[in-house]
Amino acid sequence: MQESYDDDVEALEVPDELTTLKARADLLGVKYHPSVGVDKLREKIAAKLADEEPAEEQPKVKEESAHQLRVRKKREAEELVRIRVTCMNPLKKEWEGEIFTVSNAAVGTFKKYVPFNAEEGWHVPRIIYNQLVARQCQVFQTVTDSRGNKVRKGKLIKEFAIEILPPLTEEELKDLAQRQALSKAID
Repeated sequence: MQESYDDDVEALEVPDELTTLKARADLLGVKYHPSVGVDKLREKIAAKLADEEPAEEQPKVKEESAHQLRVRKKREAEELVRIRVTCMNPLKKEWEGEIFTVSNAAVGTFKKYVPFNAEEGWHVPRIIYNQLVARQCQVFQTVTDSRGNKVRKGKLIKEFAIEILPPLTEEELKDLAQRQALSKAID
């Protein structure tokens, strides 16, 4: 019985180091020549492993509750942005400004008057600013088609040219507060 056990052990082929290294190199994506030596392949694998830095563990992000998400979205929506708006819509060229209303289920309704071409700029909530950026209007151009006929063709353009201005400084805020207080005292 002993002989058959020894024969079975000898029949099992234990892979040599080169075969093991080649399998590992294949797993790591290391390229090597088919007749590479053990030492050279070992160096290539070590270099590949040294290049790969272990991924840092990401801190676990705490899940936001529905209420926390709503509060965060509302805070982002009501953040004030100072802008100067120029209306590019030819149908509104004589307008001094426009009232914008934006709402959704998460943040509620925001309504704000925005004057056009205000030199000092105007503060609007970010959600209204986003709407102004997205708005388009249609203008018509007369073009000549392939047969030589003049045809009116519609084209979408941005309705507003918007310039983002830097926030007011402390001195400008104090000056503005004084002017507002004086205007209320006069009324």
